[in-house]
Amino acid sequence: MHPGTILAGLTIIGAAGGWLCWQRYETISATRPNLPAAAQAKAGTPESNAEASTLAAAMTIAQSIPEMQSRLIQMEKVNTALRKDLAVAMGGEAGTAGEPSPAPEPKAAEAEIAVTTLEQAAVVQKRAVELENRLRDLETDNTSLRRKIAEETEARKPPPPPGEVAARVVAQRELAFKRSPEWVAVSAADIIEKLSAKATAALTPESAAARVRAWLAMGFVASPFDYRNAMGSIAAMKPGGFFDEKEGRFYYQSESSLARSDSRDVFAGALFPVLLAQNFTLPAPPADNDDAVLAQRALAQGDASFSRVRFSIGDQLNTNFDRGQAPVAPPPSPNAPQFVSEMWKWSEDAGNSFVQTLHSQGGLAAVNKAWQRPPQSSAEILHPEKLYLANPPFQPVSVSFTETSVNGTSPLFTSVAGEIGAYFLIRTFADVDFATTASEGWTGDRYIVWPGTEAHGDHLLWRSVWASEEDAAQFFGAMRRGLMQRHQIPWQKEYDAVPGQFVVSDPHRIIRLQQKGTAVTLINATEAAFAAALTEKFPAP
Repeated sequence: MHPGTILAGLTIIGAAGGWLCWQRYETISATRPNLPAAAQAKAGTPESNAEASTLAAAMTIAQSIPEMQSRLIQMEKVNTALRKDLAVAMGGEAGTAGEPSPAPEPKAAEAEIAVTTLEQAAVVQKRAVELENRLRDLETDNTSLRRKIAEETEARKPPPPPGEVAARVVAQRELAFKRSPEWVAVSAADIIEKLSAKATAALTPESAAARVRAWLAMGFVASPFDYRNAMGSIAAMKPGGFFDEKEGRFYYQSESSLARSDSRDVFAGALFPVLLAQNFTLPAPPADNDDAVLAQRALAQGDASFSRVRFSIGDQLNTNFDRGQAPVAPPPSPNAPQFVSEMWKWSEDAGNSFVQTLHSQGGLAAVNKAWQRPPQSSAEILHPEKLYLANPPFQPVSVSFTETSVNGTSPLFTSVAGEIGAYFLIRTFADVDFATTASEGWTGDRYIVWPGTEAHGDHLLWRSVWASEEDAAQFFGAMRRGLMQRHQIPWQKEYDAVPGQFVVSDPHRIIRLQQKGTAVTLINATEAAFAAALTEKFPAP
């Protein structure tokens, strides 16, 4: 019988029975001397009709009780079997003391109960409710037992070998290794050492020092720091694995268990860049264009990050209960200035969003095409639909200077800041919304730094080009505000004597900031003679 029918019957019995109990008490009390006559007199009354309906409903329920009892016996047998299976899954033996508390022995099916009085109807109601409750509790318990058995069975499986996890990585990205790695388990400390060594191998002390001085002149950082140490610290933030290209070995953490989903996630996160590097070769960006280098890094790291997230989602859909050793966590933060750390975080986060946009347009095929035509600027990473996917695609404006020697002094460093560099510079003195508005519309730039005195600092020329005069004016205004704040320059009327120009002529802080059309040029020198030479050699376009 359908549970709804039983429930409806129980509702009728409950409602009618309650009312009739009171009525029968009054009737029995009044007619006790002559009960048969009273009963006869009551025939055909609403009381008797309600009683008849109640008894009929109780009879219907009574007929279903044997079937319910039979179901109960079967479910109790299943419950007993499941408890034995769970004991075995937990490493014990069926029937041992370690087995979960046993279910009660199933009872024999009951015979159908006769229903001729309201008292018997109440008994039927009580018995039916007991059976329904017991059936419901058993169903819940059996479901829980099945889940626990599945959990214990899965948890006691041996961890997948690295090759099996690698096969999932390959399947998820729909690529193949050109050279299958040899798997080597080593400590996380060894991996961090290898990562840091690789990150600093190509950095000479001289080139690192020149970059730091340039970033100081630009205002990206506020004080000198060890650039090589900072890059090694950045590399250590992802200690999931290291691939030795020469030996063909992939080193992964020996401390972590691949039985855990988080360990597999870390393993896959380190392996995806290896898979991508074996399948795609990016054209070498200009060595003097940090923005182009950053854009390619954002594509590579974004693809790896996007793929790792998809791998992790699919992997966690499988039964897994994180048994075994967790992966070694990276340091809480890199030992690097905020600008360096933010640039590192940005390349992965913004790259992930960039790849997501491409994937939404055409799946993995669209992502693969980006490796054939990589973005050339951070602006394309930030605005993929507006710039990278535009027709025709966005092309950064090349800002170049033919002869850069000034007063016989060669430049110390030159590069391109890009939209993201301008954004992070403005973020040093303004909020996110202001920095976003002031840096949008970038189309190209270049900055050059010449060595100055140790006491007063180096000399800077920075020219940027913008999509519109309005964009250029917004950037000009932001830079004016930032220069005054950075160098603690109290405002004077003559600084803004000419519209579109900001001029400061202090003894060791000579600033010439000018907007002309869509170009903004900044000269920030520490010697008057050198500032004059820069102004003469590199006039505003």
